[in-house]
Amino acid sequence: MEAIGSAVPSPLSKSLATTIAFLGVGLAAALAAWGTYGEDNPSTRDYLIVLAIIGVAALVVFGWIVPRALTRSSPGATAIVLAVLAVLTIGVMWTGLPPVLAAGAAVIGIAGWNAPTRPWLCRAAVVIALFAVVGDIAVYVGDMA
Repeated sequence: MEAIGSAVPSPLSKSLATTIAFLGVGLAAALAAWGTYGEDNPSTRDYLIVLAIIGVAALVVFGWIVPRALTRSSPGATAIVLAVLAVLTIGVMWTGLPPVLAAGAAVIGIAGWNAPTRPWLCRAAVVIALFAVVGDIAVYVGDMA
């Protein structure tokens, strides 16, 4: 199977990439709804602002960063950057950025799983992205407790 946009052999199909992207954006929106409407004074305005942030982030990640990374023979550096940013943005989890960035890192990481050079960067990015998602959910659970 070919990677999206490159000749690197990859276990990633377009349908899997799309599924991961939608799961990341959907998780971000669901967690934002939980955070907004789980409070004593829920604000639809605040939720819509966060949805706008999530939408812009998704457009940048999946409309620009991911497609460019997938044309490279070794996309590991981009995947690691997105994964680390996903972890770092857990501190501002209300923005919805961690799941979106983690999903982008996972798409690139899976696509580069068998990259000819430095495939370990792609594999590490997938692990870090999973850690970011689990950490983000844990922070939401802790915040609601």
